[in-house]
Amino acid sequence: KEIKKSGNFIPWDYEKKYSPELHIKKGYIDVRNNVTFLNHRDAMRCFGYKGGHYQRAVWKIKENDKRIWFPKLYKNNDWDNSLSDDSKKIIMRRENGESLIRFFEGIKKDLGWYDRLKSGGDSEPIIVFAHYNNLLGQTVYKFLGEFEVSSEESDEHSVIFNRKKIKISLS
Repeated sequence: KEIKKSGNFIPWDYEKKYSPELHIKKGYIDVRNNVTFLNHRDAMRCFGYKGGHYQRAVWKIKENDKRIWFPKLYKNNDWDNSLSDDSKKIIMRRENGESLIRFFEGIKKDLGWYDRLKSGGDSEPIIVFAHYNNLLGQTVYKFLGEFEVSSEESDEHSVIFNRKKIKISLS
């Protein structure tokens, strides 16, 4: 009753739970609000994406140098990524222990943060929506915050991302 009176009550609505519209209308996303989407496209719509289905690991936001990353934060066929217990650090590794330098040079991808890491510089921020199975067993993409590569903590076999923000303006 008190929350309703204050105007802060948000009724449960399954259809809206995973919709980007609520967040776009608010103008921000915040880790504390447990922001999740059912697909990459909906997360990207918060940042101006207008296209159809999209299923790549990284998408560059056209208006700035930031990128959105959709990592699997568990061991799988290609990657052995992990999230620290406090959710403030992501460790990216190849599952087979391969050099990340050799891997990224081999696929010739312009990932921005990787190029800066090689040169020992700072990276641009990367917004993370982790591939995650919720309590109902659905695959969702959960907002974990804005991270930056730590060139001091990273090496040839692992890249360390440290969380810098838990709330991001969508404007």
